[in-house]
Amino acid sequence: MIFFTPSSSSPLRRSSCGFTLVEVVVAASMITIALVSIALYYKKVLDVSEDTTRRIQSGFLLEEGLEATKLLRDEGWNANIGSLSTTTNYYLTWSGTFWRTTTVPLKVENVFTRTVKFSDVRRDGVDSIADTGTLDSGTKKVTVSVTWLVRGGNGMATDTAETYLTNLFSN
Repeated sequence: MIFFTPSSSSPLRRSSCGFTLVEVVVAASMITIALVSIALYYKKVLDVSEDTTRRIQSGFLLEEGLEATKLLRDEGWNANIGSLSTTTNYYLTWSGTFWRTTTVPLKVENVFTRTVKFSDVRRDGVDSIADTGTLDSGTKKVTVSVTWLVRGGNGMATDTAETYLTNLFSN
């Protein structure tokens, strides 16, 4: 029997030590794809987190706006609510002790613009709020809107809340 043992210079013997260039390129590509995917995932998580934070802040500003209009009503209906135009956008400002309305647009935290709009209320024959009917001078519809620029400048986002105020104290 004859046995053939390939020599080190024989083309039949392969070297098993080390990686080929193709294996290195494939491994580097897989690692790069994994790292880019992880980075894109975390970027998306940060974007969603910022949007959620803005929505929460907007909700607080809406609630504060509605409460401020109630305080304005309590301080004096005729001076603070009844005399305001229904065709004008108002903005709330804190004087240090009282809330006031102004027609000058104001930014809250240099991000949000809070707008307050007052509308007349009409009542039908059974004293329910209706689109047509008798004007109720002791009731106003209040719409508070908070607007901000969406991350990346892709437009504006707006949240809105509405309520009705009545002249509870006849003041």
